[in-house]
Amino acid sequence: MRRSPVVVVAVGLAWSCAALALAVAGSPERGTGSGEALALVAQAQMRLAAGEIAEGLKLLRRATELEPDDPQLAEEFGLALADAGMSDEAIKEFRRTGGDLSPSGEATFGMLLAQAAQSPADLEAAVRHLLLGVDAVPQGDQVRMVLAQSLIRLDKGPEAWEQVRYLLGERPNDPRLWILAGESLRQMGKLDEAADWLRKATAVPELRQRATLELVDTLVTGRKFKEAAEVLGDFLSKEGATLTGLTRWATLLARSGDKDKARQVLDQVLEGDPKQHDALLLKAMVEASDGHVEAAEQLYRKALAADPDDPDATLGLARLLIDSRHLNEARTVLDGLWTQIEEKKLDSEEAATEVAQERAALELLDHKTDDALPWLKRASGKVLTRRQLALWGEYYRLRESYKEGLVFVRDAKIEDDKETARLRSALVVEFSFAAGDDAAAKETLDRLLAGDAEDVVSALGVLDRRKRYAEAAARAKGAVARLGDAPAVQFAYAAALERSGSWDEAVKQFRKLLAKQPDNAAALNYLGYMFADRGANLEEARTMLIKAVDLEPTSGAFQDSRGWVYFRLGELDRAEKHLTEALRLEPFDATLREHVGDLYRARGDKARAADEYRQALGLEPEEAGQKEKIEKKLAEVTGAPTP
Repeated sequence: MRRSPVVVVAVGLAWSCAALALAVAGSPERGTGSGEALALVAQAQMRLAAGEIAEGLKLLRRATELEPDDPQLAEEFGLALADAGMSDEAIKEFRRTGGDLSPSGEATFGMLLAQAAQSPADLEAAVRHLLLGVDAVPQGDQVRMVLAQSLIRLDKGPEAWEQVRYLLGERPNDPRLWILAGESLRQMGKLDEAADWLRKATAVPELRQRATLELVDTLVTGRKFKEAAEVLGDFLSKEGATLTGLTRWATLLARSGDKDKARQVLDQVLEGDPKQHDALLLKAMVEASDGHVEAAEQLYRKALAADPDDPDATLGLARLLIDSRHLNEARTVLDGLWTQIEEKKLDSEEAATEVAQERAALELLDHKTDDALPWLKRASGKVLTRRQLALWGEYYRLRESYKEGLVFVRDAKIEDDKETARLRSALVVEFSFAAGDDAAAKETLDRLLAGDAEDVVSALGVLDRRKRYAEAAARAKGAVARLGDAPAVQFAYAAALERSGSWDEAVKQFRKLLAKQPDNAAALNYLGYMFADRGANLEEARTMLIKAVDLEPTSGAFQDSRGWVYFRLGELDRAEKHLTEALRLEPFDATLREHVGDLYRARGDKARAADEYRQALGLEPEEAGQKEKIEKKLAEVTGAPTP
């Protein structure tokens, strides 16, 4: 929970003395106290008024000792202690009243509790007293401000806004209220209004830092990363930058897509402190996202050299090794991290879940479903995240246990967000089709196809996996007509056209997409491979596929396409380089195995070609008739009769 500082409690001494005068008079409803106790209170009043605080408190303590059950005396002593800055003792006295407090006592007690609060329960207790003290005189506005801050700390934006709005009506030019307005409105989801108040507060020098950080957080919540980076960068240039501030700026730059600037800033941080943990990890992630695997790995290992038990660096390195398909080394790294968790050297439920998820993903990539199952169980809580649901979906898909998977997916409790719900729907469609229940599949499929672009792409992806290419093309055409220029839908449409046999129309749609998005790596790869596979436009295909691999060098599919165009061009050495790299990244792809077999056959190595063809036949073929084609090639290189 985000914490906001609470206004310092400052109860005026003159007000406390006035309250003590009431104690002398007594109150029939709240206790009158003995004559001796009242005399001590009167003496205490005079001492406090004269500035003799210690002596006044001493007299009050004696009075409360004489009348330990008098709530009014306990309250007045608590007020005096609060005035003297003795907050802990004041709280004890207020508790002795048993809740029998005046509005002024409620106000002071609530503010003290808010200051001392260490948990949501503490804050809730403070709020109950603050609500009873907001009309106290003269500290009502101060109480209301502390109340608003406490509600913000409890993430109760709407309730906080009601208090802030009241205060703004009284003091519209108080910049502290502008910040509170921004914080409460952000919690309400009114991000543009929140940002307006916070921008106003950034003009106040003494509040500029806090207001700027709040504004940045608000912009990030609205996924306005570029604007957030500009705001923070401008602040750092004017106010001076710490290494922590620069690292935060680099994070925003990276999330906004300006990776080059992010690298520059991170290099500046690492020049100042070569072991700066967050900068090392962030730069590693930036390099990994750009396909600079070796650079990313060096950065992760540098972070681990500084702290061998760093879980973030260890997990980052493991993910990198998994992405680059160094699965055995990734296992070793993850097992070491899991040992730390088991030995309680790393006591983090979140870390345990992440390690288990990565271990499950690794085993599924290696097609070892039995090994994946215990990790899936460790990774899954009562409510599944999108990633956990996706891993379970892959588990049932690899086992071809579609009916069992369908029951699991339908019954699973999932996070309440659209992406996870979309994935559940897609899995229901896929597993229903696979289990032979077309009616149930189409009912959910129709709902997805009537949704937004992401829903449509998810639905078309299911049709593609089930090899329902003609249906996918027809449905995609309707979605393009309905949604207009949605690049992901247009890509799915072009791919469905190619797979359903409409080659020329697919080329037309891919060219149309690339005219709008020339750096669309997936489109470059798909069209380039189409040309390479047909032996058409090979030089253009070469250019496309070089660019695709440069954009995403860790994609096994892209490496395969580039190797295949070199094969078609007769450049076998280059073909071998990229095909073998593709095979390392995607060892369970039948088409890739076939391509490697074709390469060895072209080199005259029939034995190795036959081995690759046999392995390809043990995998699921991608295209209709592919199995028969590979069987024929195997027969040709072995001299055996065609099955």
